[in-house]
Amino acid sequence: MYGIFLLILAIFLVAISARSIYGFVIGAPILFSPKKATEDALLECQAKPGEIFYDLGSGTGRTMLVAAKKFGLHVCGFELSPPIAFVAKCNLWLHGVRKSNIYSKNFYHADLSGADIIFCFLTPKAMLRLKSKFERELSTGTRIISYAFSIPGWKPEKVIRNGTPGKVFYYIIKNS
Repeated sequence: MYGIFLLILAIFLVAISARSIYGFVIGAPILFSPKKATEDALLECQAKPGEIFYDLGSGTGRTMLVAAKKFGLHVCGFELSPPIAFVAKCNLWLHGVRKSNIYSKNFYHADLSGADIIFCFLTPKAMLRLKSKFERELSTGTRIISYAFSIPGWKPEKVIRNGTPGKVFYYIIKNS
């Protein structure tokens, strides 16, 4: 019985590690954005209750939790690792966020056109890769918040320096 438990645990850990390593390779390692950075950015972009908020690489759902609880946003997360996506679902549910979607899939293959606000804490490599996807899929007025890394070649509406370790880059799609 003990051997079966260890085997299941080992498989679970390999599954988490493999998806997390793949996430790191594609530019979405597991990183945690400071709550203050999320709050300040959502204030800056004048988030309104009922708007659709996408978190690319949502991890445990911390950013989605702030967006839903403090700003009344409908939240949707994309997390590559199924076990971590499950943790995010539990985290949101335990905090009373019932209207949320978390997809255990690669956000590069997801349709992002439904978002009013997109949040990213991704690597420069990922931001470069997302640039053309944003240009193709996002509507005029969609806001993009990027913690720590800018979108290469784009001029942010504002760079927020709020005492957190990284800057927050805020963009608005002008023409689609």
